[in-house]
Amino acid sequence: MKKIILKLKINIMSRSLLTLIVLLMMITSTQAQTKNEARVARMVKDLNSAIVARGSFALAQISMDELSFGHSGGVIQDKAAFIKAVLNGPTFFKSIDPEGQTIQVSGKHAIVRHIVVASATREGNPVPLRFGNVMVWYKKQGKWKLLARQGYKL
Repeated sequence: MKKIILKLKINIMSRSLLTLIVLLMMITSTQAQTKNEARVARMVKDLNSAIVARGSFALAQISMDELSFGHSGGVIQDKAAFIKAVLNGPTFFKSIDPEGQTIQVSGKHAIVRHIVVASATREGNPVPLRFGNVMVWYKKQGKWKLLARQGYKL
């Protein structure tokens, strides 16, 4: 009888330990996801700051060479054309504020969605902007980089 009770106690302890391990793994996985989401959010902020500041070096570092940058008006640019347009216009951003941002990370990919509320100038005239935005970020050599972006009219 003592052997049966001992086996039951060991069985209960084993199940409890297994449950604890699974819970710890789930918590760790959730925390890793949260860290990646925070890093991607930081990169979105850095991208917006670089566009406002017209920082060509920062834009080049943030963007992948294979960048596809789509505007809400239908224009699609590669990395070089995107950076050139930020530097030379015709539209210059004074502020870019994302609203309702969501970030979904899956392995080395992240999808960012938000509404852009921005203040810009075009040919010296103020232009308030509001449009939807979808970005695809890719983690390359431990760094998140912009792979694709598509703006869309609301």
